[in-house]
Amino acid sequence: MTEALRDRHPELRQLFLEHRNVRAHNLGFRDGDQQDGLLLFAEAALVCLVLERFLRVILAPDVSDNDTLYNLLQRAVAKRQLRLPWSDSNEGTQRIKTVRNTMLHGNFEQAAAECGCTVSEYFRNQFAAETEQLFELLEHVVKQFDPVTGRTRQGQ
Repeated sequence: MTEALRDRHPELRQLFLEHRNVRAHNLGFRDGDQQDGLLLFAEAALVCLVLERFLRVILAPDVSDNDTLYNLLQRAVAKRQLRLPWSDSNEGTQRIKTVRNTMLHGNFEQAAAECGCTVSEYFRNQFAAETEQLFELLEHVVKQFDPVTGRTRQGQ
C-alpha cells in the first residue's frame, strides 16, 4: 500500500491544518464586527506558503532552491501537471506573482498604486478579495491531485 502524500510530507499536512484554522477564525467575523482579532495577513501569508510548498512537493525532484511560486506554477502548467482557472495562464500566474510579492515584501504602496487607489482603500477593497482568490486557486490546484499518490488525477 502506498503511503499517503500527507504522511510523506507532515510539514504540508501541518501547513494545511494551520491555514484551515486561521481561515475558520477569519470566517467567524462579520461586517460590523471589531477587526482587532482578524488574522488576514496571517491567512494571506499562509495560503501563499501552502500553495508554494504543495507545488514543490508535487514537482519534486525537479525544483531548485531558487524556484518561486511563479516559477513553480509556470513549470506545472508547462508540464501539463496542472490546469489554472484562467483562459490566459500567463496573465493568471503574473497576477499571483504580484499578490505573493506584495505579501512577501510588504509593499502595499505598490499594490495600491497598481490598483489606482490609496493604501487604506487597497486594504478596504482589495486585500481580502485577493486573499480569497489565492485560497480559491489553492483549492483548484489541490483538487487536481490524488491525495495518496500526489499525481494528477485522471480527467483533470
